[in-house]
Amino acid sequence: MTDPAENPPPVTHRLRVGARTIAYCEYGDPAGVPVLAAHGSPGSRYQLAPLAAAATRARVRIISPDRPGFGETTRERRRGFATGSGDAIALLDELGIDSAVALGFSGGAGYSLALAREHPDRIERVVLVCGMLPGAPPRTLRARIPIVTALYRVARFLPGLAVAMLDGRGPFGATRERNLSAWPSADREVMVDAAMAPMMARDARAGARQGSRAAIDDLREYFRRFPLEDVLQPVDLLHGTADGNVPIAVAQWGATRFPDALVREFEQQGHYFAVTHADEVAEALREPRPRVRRSAPAE
Repeated sequence: MTDPAENPPPVTHRLRVGARTIAYCEYGDPAGVPVLAAHGSPGSRYQLAPLAAAATRARVRIISPDRPGFGETTRERRRGFATGSGDAIALLDELGIDSAVALGFSGGAGYSLALAREHPDRIERVVLVCGMLPGAPPRTLRARIPIVTALYRVARFLPGLAVAMLDGRGPFGATRERNLSAWPSADREVMVDAAMAPMMARDARAGARQGSRAAIDDLREYFRRFPLEDVLQPVDLLHGTADGNVPIAVAQWGATRFPDALVREFEQQGHYFAVTHADEVAEALREPRPRVRRSAPAE
């Protein structure tokens, strides 16, 4: 399932832009198809490490920065999904990359979509892996795990309490363990995999380095509408049919909103299918599919 050789920490690079620092890692083939990744909420530059070997095989170069307020990247004053777009473009410029694929993982999906919308000349297409979509209607979230639903609701109305929940402080210290059985079996296998544990722990520590407020801000942002119809690049939505964090209905709904989108379903897979199907994810990052143009339906 996993590559134990990935246990050593990936190399962290740091880019200074004015008074800000952007920390990032790279995975895969340095000469491969450039992919600019947006990690989940919470998450860090280490979150895409399980894709490293598959990215090398697929000749894909994944550039994975800490988003603002996560890991070692300086927090930005402004809020919203456009936060981090400037960092992304600064990285592309620094690395001499004219255009790239935007990869949004889980809670990073909104940021990849905003980047594509704001910079269509720099982003060729978007690949969302178990991606949450802003403004997804309640009917698409009915299959969500109760504790995840609770966290989103608390984040919306009581963000301070939500930070404590995500930090695991006080009575929330054993929340993950108590709710392990609620996750689909495919996810539980990843969550208890001994070879995955060091990678997941490293990502968790880095993601929480500046606290959990940035992650809670993410969750609050997903209640707001985002003009999906304005993302004109091809959007591929890779999703597990058993995902209890972001239900498959979210991706299916999103595919009707984008002008050019297709859903690829992974049967009986959950939120962490990228770990067990890393080669398929890497291939989707490398190979553009034929375009499917449609008119986005009116709201």
